[in-house]
Amino acid sequence: MTEYLPAFIIFVMDISIVYNKISEDLRVPLTPGAVSTIVKEGNDVYFLKGAGTASGFSDREYELKGAKIAYTEEEICKRGDLIISVTPLPYDFLAMIKRGATVMSFQHLAVASEKYLDLLLEREITSIGFEVISDERGELVIEAATGEIAGALGVQIAASYLQTNKGGRGILLGGAPGIEPANVLIIGAGSVGRSAARTASALGARVLIIDRNVEKLRLVEDTIGKSVSTGFSSTHGIAEWIKNADVVIGAVYLKGAKSPIVVKEEMVKTMKKGSVIIDLSIDQGGCVETSRPTTLSNPVFEKFGVVHYCVPNIPSLAARASSQALSHALFPYIVEIGNTGDGYLKSIPSLARGTYTYKGKITMKVLADLFNRKYTPIEEIV
Repeated sequence: MTEYLPAFIIFVMDISIVYNKISEDLRVPLTPGAVSTIVKEGNDVYFLKGAGTASGFSDREYELKGAKIAYTEEEICKRGDLIISVTPLPYDFLAMIKRGATVMSFQHLAVASEKYLDLLLEREITSIGFEVISDERGELVIEAATGEIAGALGVQIAASYLQTNKGGRGILLGGAPGIEPANVLIIGAGSVGRSAARTASALGARVLIIDRNVEKLRLVEDTIGKSVSTGFSSTHGIAEWIKNADVVIGAVYLKGAKSPIVVKEEMVKTMKKGSVIIDLSIDQGGCVETSRPTTLSNPVFEKFGVVHYCVPNIPSLAARASSQALSHALFPYIVEIGNTGDGYLKSIPSLARGTYTYKGKITMKVLADLFNRKYTPIEEIV
């Protein structure tokens, strides 16, 4: 329940930490330490039983930090003014939460159904996507924190699937004395791509990272150095570079939009047999034409002799580290929401920039254009 206590001008907020029990994503959005501070700020935090177990955080740890354990999805959904999850809430969860509540998670609405979007609008839910929260420079604050883990994991996974017993070329990512290292092509020089480049280079691979933003390529050189080669991304360039690649890592991201297809099927056909594609853009639809979403329990498939790994929630493979990174990035915003009250979107521009829907209106232009709906700038209604 939301209430104002005029004598102290305190905004008390009920916060529900939710997870989908049938999802393979094992992360939790806030650690017990973060919950402790949020509770001390005067908020009530409800935690769905078992939500932190896979990340190494027990229900008891959360209780000791002041959280209240909820035992059913219905209870946790109905209690919260603010619902926080890692993955998008299932459709039936949305139907149970309070009208006008705020939902914060990785939303990826560009690949959601119209039915899902309609329910967000009909229930006047404020939908804030972790993947689109950005600062005044346009940096994706939370996406960067988890993206760095995704990039590093992508390289580790690629090294594994290059092994003979997993259908790979039977080569070492970093080579060996007298044996050449693998050629790694990384498409996209954002936080995910840079992390992948840093990790692959440290393991001894021969790395080329490409992007159409020269400033991002300059950042690669400034932060990683000359051990990683950079290139300007073009259709012709990708078609040539991909022929020699042992590993291709797709790390293309456009804020709030579907990822563009930059690797065509015909390009995949020219790749070496047993080479590996890691499509880290799959959360937003994928940047490789032959990609399709896979799962942690069934992560790969082969197409044209090339191993494809296309798991959307790859950071959950390092569930504890990923949960900690997400919590560190998210926690300051949650505290600020509690301190600000109902006008938080006006007071916290980063969250306003990350809002897809508000009071029954679509407030992100790229989403409105994608679904051919009316766009309302959030500045007009907060």
